[in-house]
Amino acid sequence: MPTCKAALLPLAFLFLAACAGGLGLSRNAPNQIELPDGTIVAGATGWCIDEATSRAGGGTIVVVLGSCAAIAREPAAPRPSVPGVVTVSVESEPGSVPDGETLQKFFVSDDGRAALARDGQAESVAILETRLEDDLLYLHAADTSAAPGASNEIWRALFGLGGRFVVVSFYSRLEDAIEAEDGLNTLAAQVARLRAANRG
Repeated sequence: MPTCKAALLPLAFLFLAACAGGLGLSRNAPNQIELPDGTIVAGATGWCIDEATSRAGGGTIVVVLGSCAAIAREPAAPRPSVPGVVTVSVESEPGSVPDGETLQKFFVSDDGRAALARDGQAESVAILETRLEDDLLYLHAADTSAAPGASNEIWRALFGLGGRFVVVSFYSRLEDAIEAEDGLNTLAAQVARLRAANRG
């Protein structure tokens, strides 16, 4: 079961800076980039790409998106309606992408919950909700081992795009109370933007 472990790890070193408005070392805040394989990662409304903290490694490219206003350090720039950080993780090579039901069965298992946990322990994670839309899985969970200052809630969307396994994750700070539906809607908007950017 390919779970894109690198994409599932909480990226605390990025998100704390992003939520505080200090993400990025430059004022460049692109709305989209093209990966070496031709995949386009584009941000939903209010979300821009932080080129300084996006990274590649372990067969996965992780693109970090934050508030356009925070990344550009320009208060008048667009910002999302829900504070936090979005990451889009794309497998570098095409391959077999698990269907939604397979992913759902995996993440409710001990191995799946361990993959979600920051400390790698299944007992640290409780699955709060899963939603299937064809071969797309939305996941909402709670991780008691979350990084200091981070919310213990996990929002993820997992699906295939152009034959590559993609994980969209949403992170928030502990002090930013996010309604479950707002977190899931943030994922849905980003998934829709990715699919639209890669049509044709």
